[in-house]
Order: sequence, then C-alpha cells, then structure tokens
Amino acid sequence: MNRVVLIASWIVLLVAVALGVIPLIPPSPPAELDAVEFSVTRAFDHIERISQEPHPMGSLANQRVRADIVAQLEMLGLEPEVQTVEVMDYFGEPGNSVEIGNVVARIPGTAPTTAVAVVGHYDTNPTTPGANDNGSAVAILLEVARAILADQPLHNDVILVFTDGEEPAPRFGSSAFIMEHPWAGDIDFVINLETIGSGGQSTISGMNGPGRWVIDQYLKAVPNPAAFSFLTALVELIGGSNTDFATFRDEGIAGVEFAYLRGSPIYHTPADTPDRVSLRSLQQHGANTLALTRHIGNLEPGQPSEDANAVFFNLGRFNVVRYPTTWVLPLALVTGVVPAIAGWRQKAWREILRSVAATLVTILVSAVVAVGVWTVLANQRDAMSVLESYLYLGGLFLLTAGIVIAVARLIRRQIGEGPNATGVLIVWWALGLLTAIVAPGMGYFFMWPALAGGITLLWWSSSLANRWWRPILSMLVVGIAFLLSIPAIEIFYQFAQPRPGNPDSELIPFIAIPIVLFALLVELLRVFWVGSTKRLTPVHETPTLNE
Repeated sequence: MNRVVLIASWIVLLVAVALGVIPLIPPSPPAELDAVEFSVTRAFDHIERISQEPHPMGSLANQRVRADIVAQLEMLGLEPEVQTVEVMDYFGEPGNSVEIGNVVARIPGTAPTTAVAVVGHYDTNPTTPGANDNGSAVAILLEVARAILADQPLHNDVILVFTDGEEPAPRFGSSAFIMEHPWAGDIDFVINLETIGSGGQSTISGMNGPGRWVIDQYLKAVPNPAAFSFLTALVELIGGSNTDFATFRDEGIAGVEFAYLRGSPIYHTPADTPDRVSLRSLQQHGANTLALTRHIGNLEPGQPSEDANAVFFNLGRFNVVRYPTTWVLPLALVTGVVPAIAGWRQKAWREILRSVAATLVTILVSAVVAVGVWTVLANQRDAMSVLESYLYLGGLFLLTAGIVIAVARLIRRQIGEGPNATGVLIVWWALGLLTAIVAPGMGYFFMWPALAGGITLLWWSSSLANRWWRPILSMLVVGIAFLLSIPAIEIFYQFAQPRPGNPDSELIPFIAIPIVLFALLVELLRVFWVGSTKRLTPVHETPTLNE
C-alpha cells in the first residue's frame, strides 16, 4: 500500500476527531470589547464578590447577596423589586418557615408585545459558596442587563429574575414567581442558566416549545453555538431537568436552558469557589445568553403554532447541522436497506450473523467491565479533578480496546473482511433504528456512520472500486463516526461523574454509554481498516484472518 495513501487516510481520521473535539472547548474571551458586549472580567468580579461563603435560602449570607443584587441593579438605573414569600425551612428544623425573596427587574422595550425572561437562582446549597452553581448565573444576569442598557433599546421587554430557594426540589422561588407575580403572564420566552461543574462548553441542556423554531432562533443569535439534540432528548427521557427551567416549562413557556457540566465532582461542595470558574466557559455562557436575549427581544410576535422538532448537532465550532425529526425514521429505514444489499452480494449471512454476535458480545463485556471498574474508582476517588477523571477515561478506553481485540481474536478468525464490516454496520444501524423510535434526537450518531459505511461496502464490492482510494474512503466513514460520537462520549461521561455533594444526581452506570460508543468506534475502525487494505475474498473461497 502506498505510504502516502496510508498517511492521507489517517489524516482524514485525525481531522474528523478534531472537528468532534473543537465544540467541546469553549472559546477564549476576546482581548478587547465594546461597552455593549459581554465582559467576562466584569462578570467574574460579581462572582468573586458574592461567592465567598455558602448562602442557602433563609440565611443571613443569602440576605447579603440579595441586597448586593438589588444594589447592582439600582446602579444600572433599574428599579428592582423583591418578591417575598414564606416557605418551609427545607434545610432547617421541620415545621419551621423562612422568608425567601426573588429579585426581579424589568428593562422596558420600545414597543413591547411580549417579554423575554432571563432566569438564574442566587441561593446555594448549604455546603457550598456556589461560584459556579449559581454565582455564574447571577453574574451573567447583571452583565447582560448592563450590556443591554448600554446599547440601543430592544423592541420587547427583558425581565431579569433572580430566584431564591431553587436548591430544594420544590423550587420555591420560581414557583412563587410563576404563580403570584404579575409579570409572569407577560413572558413568552425564557432563558434559564444553570451549571453542575466548573467548566466545559455551555450547551443547550433543555428546550421547550416548537423545537425547530427554538433551535433556529438560537443558531441565528449566538456567536458560539454548542447544541446536541441527543442531550435534550436524554433530558426529556429522564423527565426533564429539576431546575427553575422546569417551572417555566410546565407553564408552557418556550425557551432554553444553558448549562456547563465538566468537573461536576465539585457540585454542591466547598470546592465550588471562584478560582474554580473557567473564564472560557463563563464567556461562552454569558455571550450566548446576551446574544439570544437581544435576538428574542427584537422579534415580532408570532411563534409557530405547531410543535415541530428537529435533530441538531455541531460540526466544528460554528456549524450546526439541523433537520426535522420527521426525517429520522425514513432515514433509518433507507439506511437499513444498504447493509442488507451488501450482505446479499456477499452471500455470507452466517458469517455476517457471527459478526453481529461478536459485536454484541464486545459491547456487553465492555459495558460490564467499565461499570465495575468505574464504580470502584468513583467510590474511592469521588472528589477527582478534571485531569484525573480524563486519565481514568483514557485507562478505560485502553481496557475497552483490549477487550475489542481479544473478542476479535477469539470469535472472528473465520469471518471475511466484508462480512465482518457488514455485521458491525448492522449493529450500528439497529441502535440507530432503536433510538429513532424511542428518542429521535439521539440516533444521528449511529445512523449516519451506518449509511456511509453501507455505501462504502457496496463500493468495495463493485467493479468501480479503486484500491488506491479504499483506505481514504474507509477512514472517512470511521471519521464521520468519531466526529458525531465524541460529543456524546464526553457528555455521557460527565453524567457518570461522582458527585459527593449531591449523590442523588450521580449516574455512575452511565459510564457504560461512552464505553459502548468507544467499543463500537474501535470495531468500526478495525474492520474498515483491515477491509480497505486487503483484497476482499469471498468467505467460502479463502478464509482470512482479520487481525
């Protein structure tokens, strides 16, 4: 095989991997800013000021933070109100009550027909100073207000809602605002800010309303999009986020929730201090919030009435692919035809079924081993740093690759390259079909590689196949799979992190999902690389080794 071709093939894969990783890295804050732009420096100053100690609802420290928010809003020329309500003392003695206070302020539009609300809670869990959760939201709301007031007035009103009492499950503050505050009925769109980590990309973690319309507005507005429909579909599957966003969602108000997730072992712990706030993440979190607020604030009324949804995902930093969910099932059915044709041409269904079985064994063994190892690690190192957690992930990847190779040696010795690849693609397609039925926003990272791989298999066996191009096209298939799967591996891994400050939110068994995805990627790489660099021989003529 020509060395240049081999090098070119691996370059294709590396470029695809880079495109998958780039959306997960927040951009650097700009060196110079206009007064009307989001300033991460100003926002961080707010975080440092209010996040020196825990300030749970009902505490004197929380009253001090509330007074600081009021003072900052008044300095901007706004007229904040404090909506107070008596609620049960969730963190104190049973039967006692405490007073909480939502701070609300309104920025009038020039000819308002509706209002957009920007929401973030300012109370913390009793164990944490809450620099990320949710001092970052308070800082962003204050900086968004400053930037909007420094620019041309918007068409519609902007309502700033700093809620109290969010940390308990009842979401006291947002519930009181929705039920009792007269401004609640004016809101047609909400942007809620949350975080459960110390960094990572600020992404859409929840959506409500006409999905295609909402994602279109987001993409028209924000400078640094990070949007993956598998995440919003997952959140819907598990019943939605248990945050202030749920209060607005349950009232049928359209909107989005932004969050960053990396480093969540500090969530609700004393380690959530200002020095643990990523300025990159804060910049993306805030700049996207400001841009979307301005965009919605200048829209004329008239959301689409139909609740049409979309599949969407990043390709690189600035490009987001989106298409209607109505395409998902037809695409899955069409994709299934391609490996079926490839299998019919190979006339080796027994070998293909053996390859399917081998792939399923690989998935099962990898998942069981990963869950066992990760559970032990999470119990022993529940306060792991971000770097440490990725070192563990790298070790799990090496272990998974070893399992893939071992299963290949044990089971795949008498299966030809073509049937091997077809069997692996059938598993990718089956997972895509399953997710297309259960959660249409999740299946794209299975379906597109299955379709590209099936077309490549048909090309392998045609008279037009050119040996010179085969490795490059095969690595393109693998590259597509890596590009689409890397964000899912990253985000599912963040869900699987130990959280000593909030064990109820731990999803340790979720480690099986990134490991299964990685096992599938390694299998795809193995069978397509071997198949592209060897002559395809019918199984019944000359059995070949795949290793």
